[in-house]
Amino acid sequence: MQYKYRFMKGGVGLAADLSAHTEESESTPSTAVQIYQRLHVRLPTGHIYWKDAAWLSYGLSLHAAELSPVDEGHLLVVVDSFTYPGANYRSEVAALAIDGWVHQRLNTPPCGISVGFDRSHRKFRFDWGPGMVPFNDDLPG
Repeated sequence: MQYKYRFMKGGVGLAADLSAHTEESESTPSTAVQIYQRLHVRLPTGHIYWKDAAWLSYGLSLHAAELSPVDEGHLLVVVDSFTYPGANYRSEVAALAIDGWVHQRLNTPPCGISVGFDRSHRKFRFDWGPGMVPFNDDLPG
């Protein structure tokens, strides 16, 4: 399923297109990154920038507790493609894109991450939620 993330503000913007699907398996999926217990992600084959891979994984980790199967089996999120179509590049957008995809495709509530544009400093400002520090070892519970 395709998901298009867009943030446009006063002539500047961020955009990412994500295509992904889910698979269930009884055993740990091969060639996948473990996000949490029984939740895994498989990144696109071919070229993917390491920061995009990290932020996709981080964004998915924000939904780890609600997506990880409790008893048995494994949920695999397969990212078929991830691109930035003609917008400013910020690798953090990958987390926002997969959050939107999870919300839309898997019917979970958004995790509350967002971005704004600070015009006075000409910078994008990412908000990861109260007390959230990206790539911290503590997952939301």
